[in-house]
Amino acid sequence: MGRPIETEELLTLVPHRGKMFLIDRIQDYDIDAWTVTSETKLSESNLYYDKNLGGMPNYVLFEFIAQTVSAITGIVTREKQLPVNMGFILSVSSLHFSQPLVKAGQTVTVHAWRTGEAGAVYSFDARVSADGGEIGGGTLTVMEFKKGESNG
Repeated sequence: MGRPIETEELLTLVPHRGKMFLIDRIQDYDIDAWTVTSETKLSESNLYYDKNLGGMPNYVLFEFIAQTVSAITGIVTREKQLPVNMGFILSVSSLHFSQPLVKAGQTVTVHAWRTGEAGAVYSFDARVSADGGEIGGGTLTVMEFKKGESNG
């Protein structure tokens, strides 16, 4: 299992910057099993925090999942010394959440793991928790675009 990765190092592993960078840290990962757990404490300064709602709408949690998947891809790329390639989201399925909002001060945890691979297409399942209680999840399918290849 991997060591925790804090924000500054995490910024070297994912393409998101500024207010679009949403996850605080990686708690743990396993590059052989392609599993990762991220953690974020939601604050009112989060780009998607809505003062009128008193929280962040649950649909934004999809982006937390996507950035967590991006993080494990960056970690594997770095640790296995692979070339850096762009990834594109092809589909999102079975996305569900049991609460409409995440409130400021709550800690969001995303646990994601790769469930399939077909050429340059990968599937990941994810579970999302808020303050330790599971609140939802979904499946993300991504395609890796390898430089110099047409990918089909």
